[in-house]
Amino acid sequence: MRTIYSIDKDSIFSGGVLEIGPKGGRPKGWATAETPPPDGIAQWNGNGWTVLDQRPTPPAPTVSDVRTERDRRLAAGFDYDFEDARGVHTLATTPSDMDKWQEVTDNANALVNLNRGSETINILTETGLVSVTAIEWQSILVGASQFRQPVYQVYFTLKASDPIPADYTDDAHWD
Repeated sequence: MRTIYSIDKDSIFSGGVLEIGPKGGRPKGWATAETPPPDGIAQWNGNGWTVLDQRPTPPAPTVSDVRTERDRRLAAGFDYDFEDARGVHTLATTPSDMDKWQEVTDNANALVNLNRGSETINILTETGLVSVTAIEWQSILVGASQFRQPVYQVYFTLKASDPIPADYTDDAHWD
């Protein structure tokens, strides 16, 4: 048996200790050490433990970090209430989903332009299959815009901040 110790992304001992068999692999996020970490802030350097005076200062967030958070939030999807027996459906908004939205939008726009806005289109939501009219799809597009535009607005504000706040992922910024 050997002992392994949990470490965070900065290789700081995070409190976990496991006993594994001699053939156990080298799991990510764990240090295999001959000796336990010393008291204080112990950082694994690959060969042993180093005691630090303080935790390493995380790097300042970048515009790329904020963009990643924006994309995560845009991909989260939103609920749309049909306000009838169909109820509330969760609409997916990942980049792949948004590509599929374009096909539905093109179809709905063509139907509306041909004065056939009451014709139905079947869509698959996260909640299940649902039929919508071409006109209803236009309302869904408005709902999507009302979900997405505030996310973009916060993104623009955060990326223009100097410095970008360290807690840029906090919901307080995005709600």
